[in-house]
Amino acid sequence: MSYSLLIIDPQNDFCSPDGTLYVPGAEDDCSHLASFIDVNSEKIETIHITLDCHPNYHIAHPYFWVDNSTGKNPVPFTIITYKDFLEKKFSPVDTSLRRQVENYLLSLENRGKYNLTVWPPHCLTATWGFCVEDNILNAVHKWELKHVGKNIDFIKKAANPLTEHYSAIQAEVPDPSDPSTRTNFVLIDKLKEADKIIVAGEALSHCVANTLRDLTVYIPAYKITVLVDCTSCVSGFEDEGKHFMEEFQSKGMQFEKSLNFNWI
Repeated sequence: MSYSLLIIDPQNDFCSPDGTLYVPGAEDDCSHLASFIDVNSEKIETIHITLDCHPNYHIAHPYFWVDNSTGKNPVPFTIITYKDFLEKKFSPVDTSLRRQVENYLLSLENRGKYNLTVWPPHCLTATWGFCVEDNILNAVHKWELKHVGKNIDFIKKAANPLTEHYSAIQAEVPDPSDPSTRTNFVLIDKLKEADKIIVAGEALSHCVANTLRDLTVYIPAYKITVLVDCTSCVSGFEDEGKHFMEEFQSKGMQFEKSLNFNWI
């Protein structure tokens, strides 16, 4: 039986109380996950780590938008709908992007996942917030030293400024001209080699849930176990995490605490 560990976005901006988009409970998730890796290092065959990697000027950051009622950037956690755009409540600062923004908002809503949320700028490329949380980084580096010839597989996502990229498999609205936003079959094929995929990371309500929704199009849900004490929800989105767990538990996905993981 071969086991692959998929860690979703274990980055400082999500995992540290000092991060710009801190997920409550994430520091405990990281501690639990680091211990899990240390104790079970010999049993884990491969480790894949996804990384949010945003530019400052991004469609889900305040700087991208202007609130036409105030003339200022919208505050973080503002929701912008297609209707808001048509009524000119919000506009892109760069007016040349109006057509692309309109198409994005309409496509996003038609896909039925989320309206656009304006997040605090986070995981900006090459910043402290982009880096992997220390406990996890130390644990995976020790894993590398025990598995001579193997390296952590780091997967960057979300560099395209005109689409969100919650899922590590594909962007919310893929850009046909940008291969980085389309389906990541390289990662899918790597994960297919494992008999069992163990999943942890941040946040259950968003990037974990969306990655697994997309991944189970290609890999059966019963092959996946989510470590529930190694993932948490964005504050205010706990119901989304709960609904995801209920939906996919019924499809055969397992949800276990790290200390109770069943190594076959």
